[in-house]
Amino acid sequence: MSSSSFGLPQELFLDILFRLPIEDLVRCTAVCKPWNSSIKNPTFISTHLEKAISSNNSSTDNRRLLFRLCTTQPKPNPIDKSDVAYVEHYSLRFDNKNVAEYKQLHFPANKFRSVDGCFRIAGSYNGLVCLVDDMTCYADHFILWNPTIQKAVRTARPTVNYFSHGPFEAFHGFGFDSETNDYKLLRYVHLDHNRKFEVIVEAEVYSLNSNSWKVITDITPSYGICSPFRKIYGNSFVNGAIHLLAYDRKEGYGYMARHRNLILAYDVSREVFREMELPDYFSDEYVRLNDTEILKYGESSIAVMTDDSERREIYLWVMKEYGEASSWTKVWVEDWWGSVLKVLSFRNNEEVFVIMRDGWIGLCDLKRKHFEYVGDEGDGVQSILSRRGYPAVDSFVESLVLLDKATPLWNVIDASSSPDVDDDDDDDDSSDE
Repeated sequence: MSSSSFGLPQELFLDILFRLPIEDLVRCTAVCKPWNSSIKNPTFISTHLEKAISSNNSSTDNRRLLFRLCTTQPKPNPIDKSDVAYVEHYSLRFDNKNVAEYKQLHFPANKFRSVDGCFRIAGSYNGLVCLVDDMTCYADHFILWNPTIQKAVRTARPTVNYFSHGPFEAFHGFGFDSETNDYKLLRYVHLDHNRKFEVIVEAEVYSLNSNSWKVITDITPSYGICSPFRKIYGNSFVNGAIHLLAYDRKEGYGYMARHRNLILAYDVSREVFREMELPDYFSDEYVRLNDTEILKYGESSIAVMTDDSERREIYLWVMKEYGEASSWTKVWVEDWWGSVLKVLSFRNNEEVFVIMRDGWIGLCDLKRKHFEYVGDEGDGVQSILSRRGYPAVDSFVESLVLLDKATPLWNVIDASSSPDVDDDDDDDDSSDE
């Protein structure tokens, strides 16, 4: 029996470790080599995650929400007043009635270094947040970040980029492959080669396990996508698939082109695409998807929100039975001139977080049609509303994911508030006490 377990049976010793707060577990990796090895073991990390998810499901007191907000501040020596810097703010809040703040999360902007000045979240899963720098086609910068343990991995450079393929628009979605215990990032790229009557696409997927990209060749036909610049928050991963809005062009080009609108579901385990139908509203061949977004509906289905500028209304549908087109149900209509700008995410399938036109975040009960602002009195939540600084709200579980990742296979970033240092995760730094 190892002396590092204080004479306790290994099973009991590990059970004690599982009960520790994550911050304490990370500190324990520096106690000695056996502890470091035990806590960074992939099996320990997976079991710890399973226990955390089970705890969240058993009690609402244990559930957390991830909030991403953005503010601006003047740049040093600005050219004019509009020359501002974007500041990203991340926090965890209790998933309860008041949605009170649980803790602030340090965001190491100086280490992540967004090319465009601000990241967008392509999704989060199992405590891992996928940050994408995709506001311009010149950027191909992607980071997988665990804010709880303040560790991140910068992905390898994608195969499809501006220098290899020229201008493009791209959708990015993040998901988890439960069959291989792997986290994957999908890039669906719509190339712009001025071929007015042809849609040219490339798709590739990044695997965290291999730290590499793989081109997906089985996409028939070549579906077009709506402008990603209108895409605010990309978390559409549910039932093992990443969902994106697309169209199959029938004839013509430009504003009067006829399209067949649809949802593409990408199975992250089988690595194949399949079609899903949208609500009947989108069967109109001239309806555009630029003001439409896909949301998670609980953990087993999806929802669609659209902003109908002609009717001046916001619509929200949910797919009551996943995969059944007949189960699309309209659950909410909001006057376009009202105070709500967009739906951010669902909570408990009966409430939605919304962003107001003044930047404040609110919570709306769909059944009771009751609305209230998020946060305790004097502790409201507000963000700027530019496409760079749009807020995001999602369920979140604190985990140890990435703790076992080390250089040189991965480009690891120490995301703590300490000065920039290389994080080699060298076990020789631990003592043999």
